[in-house]
Amino acid sequence: MARVKSGVLVSAALRYANKALIDCVLARRGDPDAGAIFVHIDALDGRHKLLARSLNFEGQYEWHIITNTEWVDAEAALIRLADEVKMDQDAFIIAVCDVQARNPFDAL
Repeated sequence: MARVKSGVLVSAALRYANKALIDCVLARRGDPDAGAIFVHIDALDGRHKLLARSLNFEGQYEWHIITNTEWVDAEAALIRLADEVKMDQDAFIIAVCDVQARNPFDAL
């Protein structure tokens, strides 16, 4: 099965978010062919969640929480994202502000 390029996937998620009325923006543009994708979800109540996409053993992509706990404060989320960008400067960061904490990539 052919893999979808990161830039195309991010564009589709942003369009879906717009259609579903999810406040979502591209906070950092990464490599359009194979950049890692991070999703920073702000639940608008002080809770933040960071998700990263990775391959499982069956070759399917899954979203995983990349902080020590499911929810962290804004400062912890920003520090972790800065560390990720230091390691991978080709990464995309999608910022979501949503009371329901929806990940727009789940619909794709």
